[in-house]
Amino acid sequence: MTTPIAQPDTGDSFVIEGIITELQVALDRENLLAQIASRYQTGSVVTGLGSVLGGFHGQVAAAASVALYDGEYTENFACLIDQQIMCGTFGGASKLPVGKKVKAVVSKHGDVLVARGILSEDEGLVWVSHAWGSKAERMANFKLAWWLFCFAMVCEIACIFFLGVNPAMSELETLLWGVVVTGVLCFGNALLPNGIMSALADPATDIFRKLGFADPERVNLNSYQYGIVHIHELVHSPDWRANYGNIHCYKKAIEDGKLELAK
Repeated sequence: MTTPIAQPDTGDSFVIEGIITELQVALDRENLLAQIASRYQTGSVVTGLGSVLGGFHGQVAAAASVALYDGEYTENFACLIDQQIMCGTFGGASKLPVGKKVKAVVSKHGDVLVARGILSEDEGLVWVSHAWGSKAERMANFKLAWWLFCFAMVCEIACIFFLGVNPAMSELETLLWGVVVTGVLCFGNALLPNGIMSALADPATDIFRKLGFADPERVNLNSYQYGIVHIHELVHSPDWRANYGNIHCYKKAIEDGKLELAK
C-alpha cells in the first residue's frame, strides 16, 4: 500500500511515494475516460488499472470532471501509484516514468488521488504546472517592469530629441515627468497584490516545499524546462509543449547552483 509521508503542515495536499504502473494518457478528459472504460469493460486488463476501476470507476469520472482540464498544451493521465488511482493534467504526462518510484504531492477526491506535482529522483525531473515560487514570481514581475521602464524611457528620450517638448516645459522637466509617470505605471503593477499570480504561485510554493526543495518561495525552474535543456532533442517536434511543457530538469538546476534540496 502507498503510505503518506508525514508533513508538518495540515493543508489539503499531502505527499506519497510509490511506483507508477498502468499509465493511461490522452489529450482530453473524454478520450481518457473512454480509453479507461474501454479497457475495463472489455476485460482487456485483468489486473492493475482495470481491476481497480471495477470498484471506483464512478469516482474516477467524478474526479476527472473536477481535477482534469483540456488545454492546447496539456495531457491528461490516470495511473496506479502502487494500488491507488492517481490522475492529473501535465504537459508531458506521457513521459512519467512507468515502473519507477516517484514522490507526488496529491490531494484526494473521493477514492482518487489528484496529482499536483510529481518528482522522479531517478530521472532528475519534476512535473509541475507552475514553475515559480511566490518570491520568484514577484522577482520575475519586477524584472519585467524594469525592462519595460527602460524601453519606455528610451522611447521618451528619442521623442524629446526628435520631436521636441512643450514650450511651457524644459527638456529636463519633461524627462522627469516621464520618469515619474512611467515608473508608477511599470512598477505600480508589480507592487500591487496580484490575485492571479498568487493563485498560481502560492500552490506552487507549497508543492515545492512538500517535494523537498529548500527555500521553496524562491524556486524558479522556468529556465529548466525540458524543452529548453534538451532543445536538440525537440527541435523537430511540433507538439513538444503538450509532450514536455510541464517537465522541468530539477537536477540540472541543482548542478548549476540555482536550486537546493532541503537539509
